[in-house]
Amino acid sequence: MEAAVNGAEKPSWTLERQHLANETVLEKIVLDLNILAIYLVSGHPGFESVSPVVEAGLRGTYIPLILDFLPMRAYWILTKRWGLPEKESAASIEHFLKTYDMPKYPSLRRETILNGFRLAEDLKHDVFDCMYLAVALQEKASCIVTTDTDFEKLCPRLGLKYFNPVPRDILRQFKEQNRA
Repeated sequence: MEAAVNGAEKPSWTLERQHLANETVLEKIVLDLNILAIYLVSGHPGFESVSPVVEAGLRGTYIPLILDFLPMRAYWILTKRWGLPEKESAASIEHFLKTYDMPKYPSLRRETILNGFRLAEDLKHDVFDCMYLAVALQEKASCIVTTDTDFEKLCPRLGLKYFNPVPRDILRQFKEQNRA
């Protein structure tokens, strides 16, 4: 298909290329387990801080990346750690999964898992946290959103941004609750 511009016809491949050049490339951002779990519980002390960040991604401001197994881990957090009812916890996760198309659910590749272990050794840090770093690199994400303050030092070492939406005084409440 040809299109006229100033009386001249442009080949369709030129128009397609212009269209692709004009498309906005959305930033990819990794959301960790705590962010997902907090978002699912409106009564959580961190919900008011986490919700706007997650919702921005769900509206298409960025592409939220949630590791494919995290909804199951969130269920465990909600029911076992926070003692919430199983039926309501499952319903909350099911609602999230069915309602929002924007999150992408990448899987860890074998090379990424190996990289996570290498990062843990090189950074002298917990392997579970390093898997978030590894998946961010795998998916070419620019940022990790987490309530874990350890990432404040880890992310810049790999050229990633760190964002913790929860104020420090509320983070202290988390730690107190987790001790109980």
